[in-house]
Amino acid sequence: MDYIIVALAALAVSGLALYSGFGLGTLLMPVFALFFPIPIAVACTAVVHMANEIFRVAFVGMGADWKVALTFGLPPAALAIPGAFLLVQVSDITLDKGNSL
Repeated sequence: MDYIIVALAALAVSGLALYSGFGLGTLLMPVFALFFPIPIAVACTAVVHMANEIFRVAFVGMGADWKVALTFGLPPAALAIPGAFLLVQVSDITLDKGNSL
């Protein structure tokens, strides 16, 4: 039953994000976090986000201004891997007693 709820939430949020252009991760991540550990929830959100972007490019991309799309798309794509690496590094930080971030 949990998987059905997660799948329906992913479908609904993806539909909203298709038209609004944003909000997929913001809305979907908390839903996934209710059912999965946070690292798995982040990974699942990323997979749905990628599938939604592929769908968007396939069906809406024909009318896109590709110069603008590449200008706004290439920097995030290029920085996704270093960002993921930094996220892994930050998540491995442990606090000693008395220390805080």
